[in-house]
Amino acid sequence: MECGRTSSPEELVDSWNGECNVPLRAFSSEELLKATNNFHPHNIIIEDAFYSIYRGSFEGCPVLVKKFGKEGSFWPHEDINLYATHDMAITSQFPTLVYECETSIQVLSNGLYEMDRSSDKLTLAWESRLSIANDIASALVHLHTTFSTPIVNRNLKPGNIIIDQNGVAKLVDFSLAIRIPPGESQVEDIVVGTYGFAEPEYVATGIVTVNTDVYAFGMIMLELLTGKRTVDANCGGSHLDNHVKIYANKDQLNKVVDARMIGDGIGVDQEQQFRAFVELALRCVEEKREDKPEMKGVADELSRIQRSVDAN
Repeated sequence: MECGRTSSPEELVDSWNGECNVPLRAFSSEELLKATNNFHPHNIIIEDAFYSIYRGSFEGCPVLVKKFGKEGSFWPHEDINLYATHDMAITSQFPTLVYECETSIQVLSNGLYEMDRSSDKLTLAWESRLSIANDIASALVHLHTTFSTPIVNRNLKPGNIIIDQNGVAKLVDFSLAIRIPPGESQVEDIVVGTYGFAEPEYVATGIVTVNTDVYAFGMIMLELLTGKRTVDANCGGSHLDNHVKIYANKDQLNKVVDARMIGDGIGVDQEQQFRAFVELALRCVEEKREDKPEMKGVADELSRIQRSVDAN
């Protein structure tokens, strides 16, 4: 994976090798400044260690502008990024991406842990959280299975997931994404990602597999269920999966499920759904890679849980 290298639009088109037909266009720096009101801080909706994402408007259409410009920033293989997120373009002095977006969007992490900058709230009902998990699982299945070789995101976390005005969850960051080489099941690379979501075996060895994403997705599932961070002071400082496992083994899920979802209590059907969800999440974060499920199996099980919710 190349770091700190800016590709030209022509190089990106050549690198797609026919795998993508998303249109590419370039914006001038003046257009980007106008779209974001000179990259005004009030327009920031996501701020990462290496980039910021701004709300903006271009020719009357809402856009998100992702600007890489911090010291040590990764400039990713944007054939991955542009295809998977349906970006509109790249340009400017600092590597910058422009995404088409809905009029109203929210960042998942703001709805799980805190108020959004605009003071809007996400709907945090169980049905919404399950739908979010289904959407992201489907996106990962696409990355892992659709291309000639699997693509591993490596930086899955609620802060990189947005919810559009229709409640659909979308990944917005592929900065650290990496392809598994043809004929291989793994690739070695420098360790990058976010603490709490980075697979321990990857952190220890630098070896990336599709299970690297499976682990992070399992942690996202646990955060969706509990409304807590992967390492939360209210969990005694223990890792979230260990905290949930303790109560799941005691049949006390009511002590870990986000109280905002259950109101006066958990019904029988809902308890079964929660248990199936927890068991699946804990399988995703198993210590040994061979014990983790593939994302296709995870997506299938989430669809089954969704059907159970829809039937009630």
